[in-house]
Amino acid sequence: MALVDLKSKLNQFRGGNSSVNPYEKGRSVETKLESNTDINTNPERKNLSDTVDGEGRQILGQSISTGASTFLKGLKAFGVDIPIENNYENSIKRNVFIDDNFGQIGQGLRNTANKFETARSAVSNFSNDPLGSINSLANIDQEAKLVEYRSKAYGKFRNYGSQASRVIRTDRDVAKSFEGPIKGGVKSSNVNKTNIIKYGTNENAFKDSEGLIPFRFKDVLNDKFIVFDAILSGITDTITPEYSSERYIGRPESVYVYQGVQRAVSFTFDVYPMTRQEMPVIWEKLNYLVGLCYPNWVDSPYAGNQPEDISPITMVSPICELTIGDMYNNTPGYLSGVTMTVQDGTTWEFEENMKLPHYVQVAVEFVYIGKYLPNAKGKHFELSWIDDGNDPTGILAKKEAERKEEEKRKAEAKKRWDLDAKKNLKPYTRDVRNIQNKETDLANYKISIGQDVLSDATG
Repeated sequence: MALVDLKSKLNQFRGGNSSVNPYEKGRSVETKLESNTDINTNPERKNLSDTVDGEGRQILGQSISTGASTFLKGLKAFGVDIPIENNYENSIKRNVFIDDNFGQIGQGLRNTANKFETARSAVSNFSNDPLGSINSLANIDQEAKLVEYRSKAYGKFRNYGSQASRVIRTDRDVAKSFEGPIKGGVKSSNVNKTNIIKYGTNENAFKDSEGLIPFRFKDVLNDKFIVFDAILSGITDTITPEYSSERYIGRPESVYVYQGVQRAVSFTFDVYPMTRQEMPVIWEKLNYLVGLCYPNWVDSPYAGNQPEDISPITMVSPICELTIGDMYNNTPGYLSGVTMTVQDGTTWEFEENMKLPHYVQVAVEFVYIGKYLPNAKGKHFELSWIDDGNDPTGILAKKEAERKEEEKRKAEAKKRWDLDAKKNLKPYTRDVRNIQNKETDLANYKISIGQDVLSDATG
């Protein structure tokens, strides 16, 4: 009995008890779903590809054939990226293209076009989403900033390279230096632009090749930069104040006297090449990074008279500057320790004269010297909105003193003008022999009584 009921329910679900059963063999049923429409019976559709709408099928808002889309994807695989397909990523690429090739004029035209499109979209969608339209119009300037911000980020992101892309041409001059084959050269799209920055490259030359976060060391004495990709971990900034304790006779507690402070920054970063041509450059930079733990040798200026065959030399400490984003920007100090660890499981290059591991982790201990006066109210990170004049009284104390001095000067000016008013003298005609600066006193007086100096001066 249960089996009969189950079969009856199944037929009811399938529509077997109704006059039209779409599941019945040999029966067809009409539907309004466009995806079920036969392209052979639809006069507006010529090809199977005409039923597909997706990424790669739109160029600037117009549908294209599958062949054109395949051709564009093929060019992209060879490193030739033409961002005309209408999607989110390509919109950013087009903005970068405009910034790189047309400068301020192109940016102005682009921003104007984007603002116009935002306003048009907000007005057209006002009936459906009034709050969203109002928000879009109110923040139209922020939309322009977002476009520039995304373009900047994508421009930096390109420096990491696209290792999966095919490269059409190989730089033969670079290839001569390698026993094995290479793909591309030092400027091809598959190369990590930060890894390929050579030791000692001028700062202006590598600014545009750094990643999202700048990370580099500078050998101060030799004026050489060592630039790495910012694959950082475990950044630790340790500040250790030092106190001495004194215990006076008859007192059980100690008195603590401040002596000084020590500061050290430790971090770990990973180094590995994306292409073979990056290997010698990376290991050369690692070599000179280790060199920052050893002294520089220069001619001794205090050697006195020496035999002709002897050239006295002396050591000079390897002071360096560290840059990690805007936490530390050309911050002076020295390396108290560098630990290089070849990672387990890493592959090695077996080319002649370059039998080196691909993946190395470097741990650095950096003793902070700093370029500002150590001060409780001073500047301890490279924060652009904090000023530091190396004033022993501190930033806040200095600004507070300047504010009080300004208020005192305004009060004295107002007092003099009030005194003249009591004597029934006009401020503009009174005797000014006892006032050092008539114009300053006049301005301060007007400010003190709430009068707008600019509006008064302009009529």
